Amino acid sequence: MESRKACWYSIVRYCANELTGEVVNVGVILHSIEEKALIKYQLISENSPKIRAITDSQVEVNIYKTFKDALEYYMTKNTENLLGIVGDVQIGSLMDEKFLDKLYEHYKDKKLFLSRPKFSLTRNLEGVFRSLFETYVGISYLETEHKEVSTKRLLKGLFEEKKLLDRKVMQDFSITPIKDLDIIKINIDFGYKNGVWNYLQAIPYIGGPSKNTEWLAKTKFMFENIENDTKVHLMYKSSNIENMEDFMGVLNYLSSLDANRILKLDLDDTRKVLELCDVIERDAHDIDELLIS
Repeated sequence: MESRKACWYSIVRYCANELTGEVVNVGVILHSIEEKALIKYQLISENSPKIRAITDSQVEVNIYKTFKDALEYYMTKNTENLLGIVGDVQIGSLMDEKFLDKLYEHYKDKKLFLSRPKFSLTRNLEGVFRSLFETYVGISYLETEHKEVSTKRLLKGLFEEKKLLDRKVMQDFSITPIKDLDIIKINIDFGYKNGVWNYLQAIPYIGGPSKNTEWLAKTKFMFENIENDTKVHLMYKSSNIENMEDFMGVLNYLSSLDANRILKLDLDDTRKVLELCDVIERDAHDIDELLIS
């Protein structure tokens, strides 16, 4: 029988407004140094209903996103340095069993903070993580966030590897599709311009008819109001799709609006994704040029 492994975990919490004092659980971090250092974490998206419920403006949403991105970046890059140094930040090494305690102290008294780490013994680290996330954050967020975030994170990682991100490819920006109506904004996951704008949008996990209808309506609205030559690439991972027939039915409907401008991008199709990277490297404008113009 597999022996039990020691691990520590913290709940990631967020308070958008110190005056109201409302706090929500937004993620889980689990750390173990048994056999080899392991860090598992997940935070909900800035577009999640939990975040929208406690924020009053896009500025407040962006503040949460800044905290989330900074923590995720540190956790990702921490594995590349035994001392836990990421840029100018040094919190602790993953090889240190007190890593979560140090992370807890680092984020103490900030808008995004951690619960005091707790100890556990388990034979199934993955099972413990899932149980913690379901209990403290919610099972719906575990399913939804994992699929949508993994799609965006996969492409973001590839763009970073190819040195395209923030050089040829913009990320997480807003557009106002209706002229002179600035209150209507649409968030874009990634975008590049090679003569015409190309927007890359991750398709969220659709959990029911109402969410399906809402997402379809938003996407159709965006397409009908952006410039006539703009292209929209709808990103997904076919390996994440539970009901492929229904899913492709929605995508095929959108493609039928204009097959030359609404394009499907399955991130499981490695060849197609690498071809896109080649096109961006070869044809896309530098972001600096776009900002100047």
